[in-house]
Amino acid sequence: MDLGLKDRVAIVGGSSRGMGRAIALAFAQEGANVAISARTEADLRRTEIELARVGSQQHVLAIPGDLSVARDIRRVVRDTFNRFGQIGILVTHMGFGPPGRPSEFNDETIINALEENFLSSIRFAKEVIPYMKQQHWGRIVHLLPAISGLSGGGRALSATSQLALMAYSKSLANELAPFNITVNNLISGPVETDHLTSSVEKEAQESGKDFDTLMRDTITSVPMGRLGKPEEVGDLVAFLASERASFLTGTSVVLDGGMRQSVT
Repeated sequence: MDLGLKDRVAIVGGSSRGMGRAIALAFAQEGANVAISARTEADLRRTEIELARVGSQQHVLAIPGDLSVARDIRRVVRDTFNRFGQIGILVTHMGFGPPGRPSEFNDETIINALEENFLSSIRFAKEVIPYMKQQHWGRIVHLLPAISGLSGGGRALSATSQLALMAYSKSLANELAPFNITVNNLISGPVETDHLTSSVEKEAQESGKDFDTLMRDTITSVPMGRLGKPEEVGDLVAFLASERASFLTGTSVVLDGGMRQSVT
């Protein structure tokens, strides 16, 4: 199936490892030009080499940066446009806020969590929208964690950031629809990544429970009886960014092996 992504330009945030890396690879395999960005330069360079093998070095741009910082977001967008002459696709990757009791967070903790997740995604979108409007085509996809699928609790700030971004994305999608720009969210359940492993390891240390038991509990919580694969996330994001999904906007697609209990 031709997704119509050849020669499109995609920016993928948080793309040095895990799901972000898989998304970047999916775009490269479809013939898109891909700009990747993350904080850890060593991992970013390894992903850059892998993407170059799929396409070529001229079709990939690696830009180290902290995407919770506004000036780094502007630099990533500017450098991408200067290199490729257009920007058609943006994928943001929301992380997790700090755990804790909702009644005990101080203002600084709340503001930092919103800055790193909710505001960073909004700022990124605002920077690319003028380019998308100019070409009357664009795709914005926010990758969000499935809060209910976490084995640990205390994720109030993560849930708050996620729900805020989902509401904002719906309004943004309606505003941008006349410009042939779609805005969607992908809510992902537990996926085989280093991040998931380290999260379960941390929970094991804090709770005194066995790592293997916690990981088994995580897998058991998925009706399909397995973790998701990063490649499955990458393929679905590529579809959401494609011509095949041009009438899909303002919604949240859930990829969690059946974990979500709501029927709406």
